[in-house]
Amino acid sequence: MRHNRLLLSILFAAAAAMPAVAQKRSSAPKELTFTDALVAAQKAFEAGEFGGAISALQAAIRDVQKKQRLAVLAALPKPAAFTVKDDDPKDEAANPFAAGLAALGSTITRHYEGKDGKGMDVEVMANSPLVSMMSMMLSNPAIAKADGGELVEYGAHKALLKKNGDDGQELTIVMYDKHLVKVTTRSMSADELFAVFDQAAVDRLEKPLGK
Repeated sequence: MRHNRLLLSILFAAAAAMPAVAQKRSSAPKELTFTDALVAAQKAFEAGEFGGAISALQAAIRDVQKKQRLAVLAALPKPAAFTVKDDDPKDEAANPFAAGLAALGSTITRHYEGKDGKGMDVEVMANSPLVSMMSMMLSNPAIAKADGGELVEYGAHKALLKKNGDDGQELTIVMYDKHLVKVTTRSMSADELFAVFDQAAVDRLEKPLGK
């Protein structure tokens, strides 16, 4: 019995004398910049690590999409009569399907709130797979008018204007046959909508969206 107590005392003393091991905390991996991602992709490709090359190229695309989003938001109108709120891209990133959707393009959303119930929601869909369907409608005026729409031209870009309920409008602009800009208004006339999304507003979107 005394022998067991002595052994336990020695073990406790040894444990107390051992240096404490610092805990390790996991941290999120640092997202590669566009340039660093391309370098990493090239190295992985040359080493035959094709999965790593694909992952690096996806990181490069994500970085470009982040910069495109900021450029598009900077180009969108900011009329003094409205307060502006942009959707947080982190909310989209939390979507478990976001990685797959990113391959189909990116969506940038802005909300406008004015007085007397006036408001607008704007979605800019870069490289959207929906463009082909809208392009078919815009190329056939009979289809557009049959759906209660009106064709609108913004220089080289075409758009479709429709009613949204009793007092709103829905404007869908196709740019370069690749991108969609959808504007949905509340308590606003067509003239009020076009006062915000005029030719200059569409022209500013040309560069960040690209041909």
